[in-house]
Amino acid sequence: MKLIKCLSLFILFSAVSACSTGFGLLSSQENTLSNAAPEGPDRSADGKPPKPKLKDFDQNQDTLFDLMVAEIAAQRNQFNITLLNYIQQAHMTRDPVVIKRAINAAQYMKDIEAIKEMALLWAEVEPENISAHQLLAYQYFYAKDYSAAVEQLEKILAQGGDPRIDSLAIGSQTLPEEEKRQILALFQELYTQYPEHYPLPYSIAFLHKLLKEFDEGLAALEPVFKLAPEFSAASVLKINLLYEIGKVEEALNFAEDAFENFPTDHNLGRLYASLLVESKQLDEAESVFESLIEQYPQAPSLKLSLGLVMLENNKIDAAKTLLNELLVENQHVNEVHFYLGRIADQQKKIDEAIHHYKKIKDSPNYDAAIERISYLLIQQEKVDEMIAYLSEMRDKEPEKRKMLWLLEIKLLSLAKDKERMQDSLNQAIEALPGDEQLLYARAMNLEAQNDLEGMEQDLLKILEIHPDHAVALNALGYTLADKTERHEEAFELIKKALSLEPDNPAIQDSMGWVLFKLNKPEEALYFLLKAFQSYQDGEVAAHLGEVLLKLNQKTEAYEIWGTVLTKYPEHPILRETVERLAPELLEQVLNSTESTSDNEETPDSSQSPSPNQSSQTNESGPKRNDPENSIDEESSP
Repeated sequence: MKLIKCLSLFILFSAVSACSTGFGLLSSQENTLSNAAPEGPDRSADGKPPKPKLKDFDQNQDTLFDLMVAEIAAQRNQFNITLLNYIQQAHMTRDPVVIKRAINAAQYMKDIEAIKEMALLWAEVEPENISAHQLLAYQYFYAKDYSAAVEQLEKILAQGGDPRIDSLAIGSQTLPEEEKRQILALFQELYTQYPEHYPLPYSIAFLHKLLKEFDEGLAALEPVFKLAPEFSAASVLKINLLYEIGKVEEALNFAEDAFENFPTDHNLGRLYASLLVESKQLDEAESVFESLIEQYPQAPSLKLSLGLVMLENNKIDAAKTLLNELLVENQHVNEVHFYLGRIADQQKKIDEAIHHYKKIKDSPNYDAAIERISYLLIQQEKVDEMIAYLSEMRDKEPEKRKMLWLLEIKLLSLAKDKERMQDSLNQAIEALPGDEQLLYARAMNLEAQNDLEGMEQDLLKILEIHPDHAVALNALGYTLADKTERHEEAFELIKKALSLEPDNPAIQDSMGWVLFKLNKPEEALYFLLKAFQSYQDGEVAAHLGEVLLKLNQKTEAYEIWGTVLTKYPEHPILRETVERLAPELLEQVLNSTESTSDNEETPDSSQSPSPNQSSQTNESGPKRNDPENSIDEESSP
């Protein structure tokens, strides 16, 4: 019954469509519906009209049948049948309505070749239809046939139409430079034929901007202001170009004038306000956003922007009022909770801050909110609560398990809770066996506890998975060189690491140190000098000074030690080395440091990690003596 209704509705729709377009969908066949009607007024003996004589569909030729099948297939989500039938009938009937329906189906299926095929047919059937040429131009453009695309644009211009060239220029932002230059040359050639069409110089200027040819962009843009002074997008582009070449004040002045001319252009207004914020004219920026809000009271993003400017302007209460209004309106909820959380955070209202951070759902601020909640719990010494919270989050967000484990490990390291940190590492590796970053983090924690056997096992597991892991090779080699007598084995490990990353100062330092342990101080000096040139760290300085002293270059050794010790007076390895080999220098440097820095903050030696094992896993990983980079108040939201 439902199918009969669908067919009836389609026949009715087809009839109405045929009447409105002047084209019957049944074309070559004599109207099938007329054959289905009674042949005359004759009635049977009982007075009832005779049954109509019906004609079966010819499934190979009937347009109506193909189109009904196409529509029913669409209702059943069999869009490939819909598309094939419409394409077939578009070619058979050459009817613009059918062609456009085929294009709709192809667009829904994202079938680029079918869209192009139908666009070509449409332009052939209706050569003066601007929309057909517009669609065809876009298809050529995205197929990277830019010359053919411009030919279609030229046909549109010849008919007095608007080919929307600027949207093609904007769409070229992600293209390779060579293709941008090809499009630029084609647009420039087209501009010589149609110099009064202002989107052409605008698009040329936009392409110059993409190519970082800002002066050329400014020159190309100038005609637009004469051809179309009402085109505010040109002002936006000019402001950006001026800003890019460092003429910030000129950009700001031009933006002010432009906004006076186009006070309702919110893109221009936002740009002008951002320049005001950058120049610390926060009150003026507030005024711009307030005027835009008057024009667009239903645009919540403007209210959010105004609230953030107020925050920057230290108008905390006014900003909170606007942000809370957005919450009531259920607009920008995640962003609002994030900034309300920051306000409470800065005001040391920790519970309120955590409340807001926990309201944030999946958004760009989601991970930062989780991190900040965890940090605030650690700051309050609520270690158990932090662990429970992150465990709960791992259950809710299994795809974020690794990130959440690393965060937990990082915070336990910050809290100097080595025992629970080790427990968390063990649990994390059990949950994610074979993860190189977690194995490396545990190895570093075991080394810090002087469990060299456990450290070696984890590093060897990494090397089983990834034999060319330069960081693991270097870490194991350096530890064997520094804390065992297995110097030859250490040398081979470091040698391989150095072949993989020859310019890594951490590995250069390791090579110098193992050569020194092998009683080859002259060879060691070469590598240690290279390492020190690019990484003047306390540990490298300790190693280099000891080798220099071995080579009877006491003056040079003392000079290096003194310089770096002044910078890192609490560096444990450097202090131990100098105290062991030059105690008088240590006393001298420390006395000098105390007398000159009583009122100065001394650099924290813990921020100068050991280079030998501080290199990072997977290009960006844990520090040597800190399995994950610490979270501090500055790096957290």
